[in-house]
Amino acid sequence: MENIRKKNVISLIINLAIIFFTIESVWYSFRTDVIRDPDWFGFEGIHSLRFFTVLSNIFVAISSFVTIIYNVKNILSDSYNYPSWSTILKYVSTSAVTVTFTTVAVLLAPTYAIVGKGYFTLFVGNHVYMHLLTPILAIITFSFFETSKKIEFKKSLLGLLPVILYSVIYITMVIFIGKENGGWPDFYNFTFGGHNWVIPFSVIGMLLLNFCICIILAKCHNKNIK
Repeated sequence: MENIRKKNVISLIINLAIIFFTIESVWYSFRTDVIRDPDWFGFEGIHSLRFFTVLSNIFVAISSFVTIIYNVKNILSDSYNYPSWSTILKYVSTSAVTVTFTTVAVLLAPTYAIVGKGYFTLFVGNHVYMHLLTPILAIITFSFFETSKKIEFKKSLLGLLPVILYSVIYITMVIFIGKENGGWPDFYNFTFGGHNWVIPFSVIGMLLLNFCICIILAKCHNKNIK
């Protein structure tokens, strides 16, 4: 029982931290007293909600709030049970923020380093919450402290949904509507400088990355089920 209580308490603390970091980060994007990097294509106010980074962090914060309800319930009853639906919700949202972290770490940060801005530019200041801390905390708590239900392979595919849905919106706004008609600029550079034919390969690459993340995350979670 003591070990169960510790796992519930640690999960509760981490989920509270995730919510705090997300609120702090979203609030920062709406502040008017901050000097922002012009290369971030309007990463401020309501426009920040077009970024997968922001959406995935908000998603995991919502799922963390749901999990907190069961954290408290488990602590009060000395139990260890998270409903299947809340486990899947946390799994899908954790997969999403892990995609955010991985994309920044292996694609965007190296790009910044190449142009002389430094690899760690996207991991300092307010960026550290959405790009690093929140994803890592979500991975830790889901993999080690919220392991009452197994993630089956067919359900692990649900982790692809955020990237699939966002890809449809991103392609529509960047390619079919276009920046000049009120759409979005290619802020993730998935056209590699305006080469629209590259988009299908970029999407396939992101989905493969997402799939690998889903499988690894599910295995880590299932391995720690007692």
